[in-house]
Amino acid sequence: EGLPVLRQFIADHLPWNVDPDQVLITTGSQQGLDLVAKILIDTGSRILVETPTYLGALQAFTPMEPRVANVACDEQGPDPEDLARQAIGDGSAADRARFVYLLPNFQNPTGRTMTEERRAALAAKAAEIGLPIVEDNPYGDLWFDAPPALPLAARNPENTIYLGSFSKVVSPGLRLGYIVAPKAIYPKLLQAKQAADLHTPTFNQRMVAEVIKDGFLDTHVPKIRALYKAQCEAMLAALEREFA
Repeated sequence: EGLPVLRQFIADHLPWNVDPDQVLITTGSQQGLDLVAKILIDTGSRILVETPTYLGALQAFTPMEPRVANVACDEQGPDPEDLARQAIGDGSAADRARFVYLLPNFQNPTGRTMTEERRAALAAKAAEIGLPIVEDNPYGDLWFDAPPALPLAARNPENTIYLGSFSKVVSPGLRLGYIVAPKAIYPKLLQAKQAADLHTPTFNQRMVAEVIKDGFLDTHVPKIRALYKAQCEAMLAALEREFA
């Protein structure tokens, strides 16, 4: 499951009511995608993704041989009505989508962030049709001007598997991520985790727990936001200057 103090920290710092017993520490959030694939996908299962979507997620899903369907998107994110159509498929139970994979914040590769209205509509539609959401949020803390709206998981926690990461805010090389899962599905994820690598290296977990225990992220994350914002502005200025 992971180091208890780290699981408690994650539960305490997410913006909805999370039991630490719902938190599973993973070897990077990429492993979280792999575990989700192993327990939710059978050969030929339909899964839904944004257009376009994160290549690493497709690489994690592909070994389980799903059929991948693309949900139509605009600048606000996926279209809720197309999501419903794609989820139902041909109407048979066998063709219903197993889940939809979404990156609401600074989506990879487009960079778009879902609006509050689109998040509310997607969460409501998924709940209405019984479609599980796999919400991937590795970049959500790296906003420049205003924080993103609430996660999809905060709106319907029993219908959402949430993936997060310390890679973007502490250190990529430690390979430390986490899954927050509904209690009904948590034991299956734990079983898949144990089969994959028994547990995420305890030394790495203890290092991160020690670094973050006294409010380090409260001062560190604003610093890297400012750094990345300056780098972004420099790149945009160079693009405008050289390629206008």
